[in-house]
Amino acid sequence: MPELPEVEVISNFLLDKIKNKQISNVIVNNWNLRAPITKNIDDMLKGKVIRNIKRRGKYTIWNTDGSVAVIIHLGMSGKLIYADHDQMRNKHDHVVFLFSDNTSIIFNDPRRFGLVIVLNKEQETDFFSDFGIEPLTDEFSGDYLQELLKNKKVNIKSALMDNKSIVGVGNIYASESLFRARISPLRSAKNLTYRECEKLAAEIKNTLSDAIAAGGSTLKDYAQPSGSAGYFQNNFYVYGKVQKPCKICNNIITLIRQNGRSTYFCNACQN
Repeated sequence: MPELPEVEVISNFLLDKIKNKQISNVIVNNWNLRAPITKNIDDMLKGKVIRNIKRRGKYTIWNTDGSVAVIIHLGMSGKLIYADHDQMRNKHDHVVFLFSDNTSIIFNDPRRFGLVIVLNKEQETDFFSDFGIEPLTDEFSGDYLQELLKNKKVNIKSALMDNKSIVGVGNIYASESLFRARISPLRSAKNLTYRECEKLAAEIKNTLSDAIAAGGSTLKDYAQPSGSAGYFQNNFYVYGKVQKPCKICNNIITLIRQNGRSTYFCNACQN
């Protein structure tokens, strides 16, 4: 599943390519994603101009001049594909946004766990009302993280992946951030010291920022709208490295399951 860095890369690409473009048509080939696509999406968006594109958590948001926004989540396998010419449609091209200059954005999602909906401003506010803090903001700090974790009885990795606390930090970047901070994913979140919280907050920011600069991580399905792959996976310390030597100490990387998710870590470096 694309996490914060991948969605940030996609949103930045789209901001450059489709900001101030007018939507001429929306073609829906399959209405049944994880939730039904908004009815009358074509009527709601036809003639609207894209005024801004931003990210919230793992969602990309297209704000228009008509006080409505397109909200997109890529689910497990979704892609947004940019085409500046007529492009042959593929089986899983569920939604096509056509623009007045003949460019298009195609929502392709083989597993259909993605989301494409249109909301007005009030609905958009309500939709994101229980989302946690953005980890790349100035407000996200060691002080903030310590306060956030002080009553949490879960392990630290699960706490980092709680969207109501911190948005966008999924399995990959939680594992990598904890390694960089030298904190075991088995630790109880509430027992982290202030110094550990300070280090972890900094490494979450560093890891996410490095991943964005690298275009995200391409493991299976993710690609940028241009079709280019990300390459941050080449810099992974632990994720997907089970039974391989740690880059720091040569200890063998361990794989466990936490809340049904794979967790990779180094027993020697992380405590």
